[in-house]
Amino acid sequence: MMARNFGAVLTHRLAELYSKLLPIPCFLCGEFSFQDALCKACTEELPWLGAHCRQCAMPLNVSGICGQCLQHPPPQQASLALFRYETPINHCIAAFKFHQQLVFTHLFAKLLVDKIEQRQQPLPEVIIPIPLHSSRLRQRGYNQSAQLADNLAKRLGVTADKYSLIRQRNTSPQAGLSRKQRKRNLKQAFAVIKPLPYKRVALIDDVYTTGHTVAEASRCLQQNGVEEVEVWTIARAIRHY
Repeated sequence: MMARNFGAVLTHRLAELYSKLLPIPCFLCGEFSFQDALCKACTEELPWLGAHCRQCAMPLNVSGICGQCLQHPPPQQASLALFRYETPINHCIAAFKFHQQLVFTHLFAKLLVDKIEQRQQPLPEVIIPIPLHSSRLRQRGYNQSAQLADNLAKRLGVTADKYSLIRQRNTSPQAGLSRKQRKRNLKQAFAVIKPLPYKRVALIDDVYTTGHTVAEASRCLQQNGVEEVEVWTIARAIRHY
C-alpha cells in the first residue's frame, strides 16, 4: 500500500508542479487550460444540476423536498451535488476515481465551494469522506473522496477527519447491483473507531446514486453522537421510472 500511495501522491504532485509552470490540456477537448483539469468552455457545458431536492439532491422543477423523501426521509438533513451524473462528467469522475487523474481534485473542490458558499448557511464542524476498505485502498492507492475532503477543508477553513469513520466490511462494488442488493450489501458496512466530538458533519462522496452508501454512513455517525449530516457529492445519478 505504501508504494501505491506514494505513486499516486507523486503523480499528483508532479501534475500540480506542471500545471503551475505550463498550461495543461483540457481532459475533454485538449485545449490548453491553466491549473484546472477542464477548460472554461468545457466546464460551462457540463450537465449542471439545477433545482433539486434539499434532502437527496434529486432534480426537481422547483427546489424543495421530493415525494420520495417526504414518504421515506433519508437520515441526512441535506444533500447537494454539482452535476447530473451524465456524459461527460461520468468520464471525468471515472478518471479522477480510478486512473489517478487527481488534477480534478482542485476543480471539483473549487466548484463545490462556490455552491456551498452560495447557500449562506453555517458550515459543518468537520468534513468526513466516505472511506474505502483497507483492501480496496491498497488496490487503488488512494481514496478520491479523501483527496476531495482535504481540498475542501483547506478552502473552507474547517477540519477534515479521514480516520474516525472506517469501512469495516469489504463490500462488493455497488455498480451492477439492484436497489435491494445495494442496501443489503452496505448493512453495517461502516463503524467509528473513537467517540465523535462533532454535532454537524458533511459527508463527502463522488456520486450519489441510490443513496444507500451515504445513508448507512449517516446512520453510523448519528448513532455515535452526530446530530446533523449533510451530503456533498460531485454528481447525482438520476432515477428513471
